[in-house]
Formats: sequence, C-alpha cells, structure tokens
Amino acid sequence: MLEMKIRDLVFLIIGGLLVISGMVLNSVFVSHADAQVNGGTNTYFKNVFCENLAIQDKNGKFRGIFGLNSSGDAILKIFGDNTENTVAYLGENAEGDNEIMFQLNSKNDVRQVSLMIGTDGGRFDSINKLGERVATIGVDKKGDGLVDLRDHHGYRK
Repeated sequence: MLEMKIRDLVFLIIGGLLVISGMVLNSVFVSHADAQVNGGTNTYFKNVFCENLAIQDKNGKFRGIFGLNSSGDAILKIFGDNTENTVAYLGENAEGDNEIMFQLNSKNDVRQVSLMIGTDGGRFDSINKLGERVATIGVDKKGDGLVDLRDHHGYRK
C-alpha cells in the first residue's frame, strides 16, 4: 500500500513538472499574435475564414466591410467620411434582378457611376449632381447596343 502511494506521488510530481515546463517553454519560444500592434507590423496569413471583415480607421470609425449579405452572397462596401453613406459597393443588385453590380457614389452629393448586369446584358449608368441619369450604355430589350444621352435635367437630346 505504501509502495502504491509513493508511486502515485512520483507520477504526480513528474506530471506537474511536465506541465510547468510546457508553460515555461511556451512563454519563451512562442510569440503571441497581437492584432492591435501600432508599429505597422505586416503579418502573412494563408487563409482566414470569417463571415464579415470590418474595417475601422485609427479613430475607430467604421469605414468598410467585406462580408456576406442577408442571402449569403459576398459584398464589399466602403463608407465615406460620415461612416453612413456608401461610396463604393460591389455585390448583388437587390433593387433590380439580383445580378452583380459595381457602384461608385460621391462623398459630397448624389453623383454616381454604376456598372451592372441587367436583365438584357451589361449596362453602364452615369448620374449627375442633380440626381439625373444622363448617360447609359448597355444592351436593349432586343439584344442590340444602346447609348442613351440626356441633358443635365434628364431630358433626351
């Protein structure tokens, strides 16, 4: 009985020493990843898996997101100085036919450029600072090429 208690005590001591040595070696040889380093350290990651990647500036303002929309499709949004208005968007055209669109918006007014896949084919739209669509290049309902130019009020020329 005494022999068994001594053997158990020896194994307990050896196990404790192994745990302590593992903790010491880990703290000496393994550096920890710190995402908040302000020294401009670059880090290489082969793969990063997540649903959304949020971008903030140094003041903590939300500036962009690369992630998934509510239907699970990938999107990229970049926000302006006020962190509310989207100045660049790449993703699903939820207002149209759910195809892909690339849209650039002005930081200051309603000017806009968009490139998208429409129901009939590719399309480019340009909107002036009055909010009027003044130039469209695309494919019409018959599959022919379309160029639509308008004056600054949106009336056909």
